[in-house]
Amino acid sequence: MRASETWQPDVRAVMDASPFLGRAAVDMTDPEFIAAARARGPLPESVEGVEITETTLPGEDGHAVPVRVYRPTTPAPGRPAYVLFHGGGWSFGSLDTEHPRCVELTRRCGAVGVSVDFRMAPDVPAETMLADCWAAVRWTAERDDVDAARVVVTGSSAGGALALSMAQIARDRGAVPPALQLAFYPNTDDRVHPSRLSPAFPVIDGQQVAQVVANVRQGRADTPAYVFPNRTTDLSGLAPAFLLVAGNDPLRDEALAYARRLVAADVPVELHLLPGIPHAFDGIAPESQSTRTAYDLMCAAFDRAVRPR
Repeated sequence: MRASETWQPDVRAVMDASPFLGRAAVDMTDPEFIAAARARGPLPESVEGVEITETTLPGEDGHAVPVRVYRPTTPAPGRPAYVLFHGGGWSFGSLDTEHPRCVELTRRCGAVGVSVDFRMAPDVPAETMLADCWAAVRWTAERDDVDAARVVVTGSSAGGALALSMAQIARDRGAVPPALQLAFYPNTDDRVHPSRLSPAFPVIDGQQVAQVVANVRQGRADTPAYVFPNRTTDLSGLAPAFLLVAGNDPLRDEALAYARRLVAADVPVELHLLPGIPHAFDGIAPESQSTRTAYDLMCAAFDRAVRPR
């Protein structure tokens, strides 16, 4: 598929007006770029219906993991919840990266949200990053205002990969499984899939995907367990999945491959391929119809997954 032939007009108009998307691709292994791309602003003000605070939770090695908590302003016990892992190639991004999506989930779904500032590659091994994320899942499930059986793991891009990884870890550790693993345009693999080879896909390209994979692998000969979800051999018994894939995205084919493997493993899967949109489209064009469609699908799937049985 040629990306240039299948664009959603409102998304394309935003991209054409951007002074950044047409510039030369950055090196995602460059320490200066990584540092700049991790920067974040002050705590956002609470918005109507959503209280926003920040705190830390205890990590598995004693590290205090920073988190941003989103709570409905109307108190209620046993709410559904989500644990969100931000995108950024496992190497950058911050609590600001997915802020609009957190507000959307909390306001529309009445859910307590925990957005996680996990330690990232290449500063730490993949196992440390996964441990921070798993500590956040456990901490969220143990909250007094949360129903542990109605916790969703979610994220986009590499954060979507981490959500898929958490579902695998929950299964293998015998923990309460997430009610749903909900991923937007996720990384799933360190191997090259056909869509990574398209030169027409904007925002990120296949070379940059390889760079962030290199940040995670850090020259290791082995493949770290869980961090690339499509490397896990057995996908049976995982929590239900919702995958939203962007049509004009180098990660498209690996996400579709993972969805097919979930189906083959008898895991309930809801898959949406939105044509004519690039990687990270909701951040690029938050007011577009494509973003509204994606958020409507997300919230509907969330509500179905956490509905009391």
